[in-house]
Amino acid sequence: MKVTIKKLGKIESCELQLNDLTILVGDNNSGKTYVTYSTYGALKYWRDFINYTSFKELSQEIILNGQINLDKNQIVELSEIALKKESDKFKRRIKELFNDKEKIFDEASLKIKVEQPLTFKDKENKIRVGDNTIFEGSIKDNTLSIIYKTLNKNDLDKNLVREIIGDLFCFMVFDDVIPDPTIITAERLGISLFYKELDERRNSMIESLQNLENKDDNIHPFELIMNMSAYYATPIRDHIAFTRNIDNIKKNSSNVDISYPLEIIKEILGAEFKKENKQDIRFYTRNKRNNKFDIPLYLASSSARCIVDIFFYLKHIAKVGDLLIIDEPESHFTLKNQRLMAKLIASIVNLGIKVFITTHSDFLIKELNNLILLKNDFEEKADWLVKNKKRYTEKDNLDFNSISVYQGINGSLNSLKISNTGIEIPFFDEEINNLFTISSDLDYFIS
Repeated sequence: MKVTIKKLGKIESCELQLNDLTILVGDNNSGKTYVTYSTYGALKYWRDFINYTSFKELSQEIILNGQINLDKNQIVELSEIALKKESDKFKRRIKELFNDKEKIFDEASLKIKVEQPLTFKDKENKIRVGDNTIFEGSIKDNTLSIIYKTLNKNDLDKNLVREIIGDLFCFMVFDDVIPDPTIITAERLGISLFYKELDERRNSMIESLQNLENKDDNIHPFELIMNMSAYYATPIRDHIAFTRNIDNIKKNSSNVDISYPLEIIKEILGAEFKKENKQDIRFYTRNKRNNKFDIPLYLASSSARCIVDIFFYLKHIAKVGDLLIIDEPESHFTLKNQRLMAKLIASIVNLGIKVFITTHSDFLIKELNNLILLKNDFEEKADWLVKNKKRYTEKDNLDFNSISVYQGINGSLNSLKISNTGIEIPFFDEEINNLFTISSDLDYFIS
């Protein structure tokens, strides 16, 4: 999927291709957050880009006959026009995405280009309208069918039928090429610390409003709710909602083998997380020796609070084809643990889950380069892995072809070079070389 962004904050114009691993680097205030949040928004609200007019004939046919059938060629042909590259609806949504109350993003725009699928997995989906009408969609053997069942054909508006057909078609056809996004924002330290307080304040506010409703007052309490607006951008609100909803999230289990990523998390922290019903998230170790502990998350280290959401995402939500966005994954980690974070990212990518990160960490990039090198075959590889078995296994590798790296600079994004020997980031190298040059000069003068 390709994303093109124009006139968005610091970004004048940029383009990026989402890959299995997408990395954004750049100076502070170079536009990385704008790119990250808008990409998240485009994936979350991708229905804004559905071209419903392209389903006019199909909606007329299904109203007339009660069923439509499309063969593989017809699906491919329709899929080429089913999504618009640019959406006026999403353009209006950008202000909401960033909680822009000052018309800063009035000129902002975003375009998407989605890879066109050529084969289609068997699947089913349905949309119910009221008690009397249902649309049942299915793909089997590269043939798409939608059946329309209703007790009264006069009940449904033709435009609504067209939207339902468009939704069913796009959900089934593009489900495997448009990833479901989950974002772990840079605000995660505060979210993990204060999410319980947010809940308590919300409950207190509701109680106060209920009391207000019982009083003789000209202000209706629910008018206050309608007039309130969030202080946070949509990605931050969604991250808060994720953390507050862990009680429900943990009822599910991810459908991928997350044992190795969880092993790396345990190596980083030396402990694990658990969440009992309606109780605080707890940070604990199974070790029966003297250093055994079991404490609430708010008493845990900042490094634990920075990785807790990744832990619960992997255990209960992760599925192949997802996109996990992590803002500054190295935050609050030692250099050793930044290297382990690189291994964690690689292990998630190798599960078939796409990862999008922003980073300021040269160490994290250098460890990713080691993993790229380990993807190569070389004569001494087996012996080397044996000698370094405490740090690396055969699972620790990255295919450089699956990585895209961009640097935010001068209101745009520059695509950086990457090969089977690693990622080249002059932005980091120049600053490090400058630091060592100064240190060397000063050491020479003193000596």
